Amino acid sequence: MSEPTIYEVAKEAGVSAATVSRAINGRDRISETTRQKVFDACAKLGFSASKTASMLRTGKTNRIALTVGNSLAGWFSSQLAEGVYSVLASQGYDLLSYRLANADQRRDFFSSMPVKRNADAVIISSFDISETERRTLEQLGMPVIGVNTIGLTEQRDMISIGVDEIIAMRQTVHQLAGLGHRNIAFICKQQDSNGFIWEADQRIEGFRLGMAAEGLNLPDGYIIAVQDNEFAGAEALSSLLALSPRPTAVCCISDENAIPLVHALRSYGFRVPEDISVIGFDDWPMAQALNISTVRHDPRSYGALAADAAIRLSRGEILTESCIVVPTTLMLRGTTGPAPRD
Repeated sequence: MSEPTIYEVAKEAGVSAATVSRAINGRDRISETTRQKVFDACAKLGFSASKTASMLRTGKTNRIALTVGNSLAGWFSSQLAEGVYSVLASQGYDLLSYRLANADQRRDFFSSMPVKRNADAVIISSFDISETERRTLEQLGMPVIGVNTIGLTEQRDMISIGVDEIIAMRQTVHQLAGLGHRNIAFICKQQDSNGFIWEADQRIEGFRLGMAAEGLNLPDGYIIAVQDNEFAGAEALSSLLALSPRPTAVCCISDENAIPLVHALRSYGFRVPEDISVIGFDDWPMAQALNISTVRHDPRSYGALAADAAIRLSRGEILTESCIVVPTTLMLRGTTGPAPRD
């Protein structure tokens, strides 16, 4: 039995062959009702389109690459990927995910891309890329979309989407100062040694600027970098107890640091927030369950925005906005309260 043709699919769906092609390849904006009719007809007749053949005809792969510098199973990356995939799937695109965990993987990715040419655009998540890396992709005609990336908005033909880490952290410090806290510490992770510059590091700068704006002193040792392991909470607590004067509030670079810190504080008899307030960043489900104050943002939403931008740029559209700032919300819960009285 011969394979069904695109014309037979068109007849079954009650549309033109051109509409079938657009629906299958995710091109142009057609209604979901029409797209579903085409997919139903394809399924009924057993029709499958070859993306390789489509690439040979059009020069497009209908694939978007997503690169992350940390675990794809982590909260941020998984939420981001869900947002990206939801848009790509609706437009007939595939998602290629890459984890660039070290300098070697990063170098291999950018050096092999000219040979593979297996994506129409690249989404870079949460780390900065060099001018050389950006130029490599530009020469291939691959648009680059930065999600929470540093510096990309300053470069030509770059789109950047994400939260303003500095403003979010300054607002956090302002809130704590309004509650009477004068001695505020900051907990972050030790810097990686793989040459990556992380967007989350902007939160440290935001904390410094926030303290200065409130006229608060930031003594040496009040920015504490802990190792990324199961002892991070205890290590942070030990460092806090060694400070003088002892902080009455702590900002954490992420909920990943805030959650174990709150656990360690309470395990050693400290009352949170009566003795010390703690605010995280991200709003993980666990932070919600444990009633931990934090800064909420939605990686899924900017994953969707990044995917939409990637598709439109790969089709040659010109986007009017080069920087899309996604709002954050300060969630004050059970780990934040007024500064204790002396």
